[in-house]
Amino acid sequence: MGEILTTCEQSGGVHAILGRLNRFRSPFTFCAYFVDGLLIDTGPSRAREQITRITDTLDPKMIVLTHFHEDHAGNASWLAERYQIPVFLSKKTGDELRKPQRIPFYRRHVWGESGPVHGLELCDHISTPNHILEVVHTPGHSHDHVVLLEKQQGWLFAGDLFLGKRLHYGMAGESVPLLIASINKVLSHSFDTLYCGHAGIIQNGPEALRSKKDFLEQLVETSRKLFEQGYSERQIARKLLPRNIMLEIMSRGEMSPTHLIRSGIQSG
Repeated sequence: MGEILTTCEQSGGVHAILGRLNRFRSPFTFCAYFVDGLLIDTGPSRAREQITRITDTLDPKMIVLTHFHEDHAGNASWLAERYQIPVFLSKKTGDELRKPQRIPFYRRHVWGESGPVHGLELCDHISTPNHILEVVHTPGHSHDHVVLLEKQQGWLFAGDLFLGKRLHYGMAGESVPLLIASINKVLSHSFDTLYCGHAGIIQNGPEALRSKKDFLEQLVETSRKLFEQGYSERQIARKLLPRNIMLEIMSRGEMSPTHLIRSGIQSG
């Protein structure tokens, strides 16, 4: 099945739980963060044993989820029961996780499943003894996505808002226009360090997010021009984005560059 590696690094007042596992001969990364008793996301159930060994040393008092995907919510119920602590999640995330839908085989194989999660509804902020984290709704990657902003420290816990300055493929159901709007919303706030759900700790977070926004806006503009010239969505994807045939095959098309192109074109 491949080795699962996890480490815990401390940066300022934040502990970063960084993980990597290998599936389909490819590496998959995941990150969760712990600050002042608050565990932000819980990693995939596939790495439950490794993550629990780390959280046992941190003594979490509560959990918050950025969105419902299994690589972020996979251990929420397990850890909440283990430590007898609450899970905070948005209403939309709660609706998704109260009775989660069956996920495709490749996602079960890579991440494992979440199982039902029951928690308390997340309001406009969440407080720890020493911090107040503002909740910012940021749909695009998923309809329920939120990020957490600690303005005093300049921390942005970004879930999957960032991922990278360039995207090579999209997930079915993602919305590029909503993602651009969400990035613009976050960039209206002041912060320095970005804590990403897969890329880890990103210094100069605003610059990184602006680079991603510029990439997406250019992708949408070029895609629409090519579509008007008669190119199909698939042809545009092959022209503008690298293709990962193995990923498309193993996901049965759920992960594909065509999703990014289609989302941008259809929003016009």
